[in-house]
Order: sequence, then structure tokens, then C-alpha cells
Amino acid sequence: MGVMGSKSREYMFGGTVRHLAERATEARRDADGLACQAWNARMLGFQGPAQPSPTLGDALNAGYRYLEVKCLGCETHQTVALDIVRRPKWTPVHELERYMRCKDCSR
Repeated sequence: MGVMGSKSREYMFGGTVRHLAERATEARRDADGLACQAWNARMLGFQGPAQPSPTLGDALNAGYRYLEVKCLGCETHQTVALDIVRRPKWTPVHELERYMRCKDCSR
């Protein structure tokens, strides 16, 4: 088909393709959010296990911008901004262990 065929394909399928792509994006965001909520509940309710955990990218995609951590030594709390962590987005959140201890206890 010529030019007319491509225009009619856009007319027939363009809206459907865009709608389904939007739904897929929303479903990924919802799934990432549920994974983060489940991990948070496990950590708060049972203090672990930390593995498996969502990835850094999953957390950011779900709208989680910060990780609150408690030092295992002295139990002080610290907040880590996930969008400035210099790790690949596929890094599981539980691998951010260097942020899990305060400076005093890590010595």
C-alpha cells in the first residue's frame, strides 16, 4: 500500500497502540508500587528478610524517592534520596547496605 495505507493504519490502530502503551506503563507503575509496599511491610512488620527487594528503578518508577534506614548498631534513623544514589537502576534496594549504618557505627 502507498501513503493512503499508512494513514489508514494510523487511523485504525494509532489510538489503540497509544492507549495500550499507556495502560502498560500504568500497570508497571502499579506493580512496582505494590512490590515496594510489600517490601516495606515485611521490613516494618518482621524486620526482614531484606532479600528479595525491589530495584532502585522500581522504587523510583513507583514514586518512592527516599529510603528511610535505621542503623543496625545504634538504631538512629537516616533518610537516603534514591534519585542521587550512584548505582545502576537495576540494583536491588537491599544492596544499598552502605547507607544502613551511621558513620559512628561503621568505624
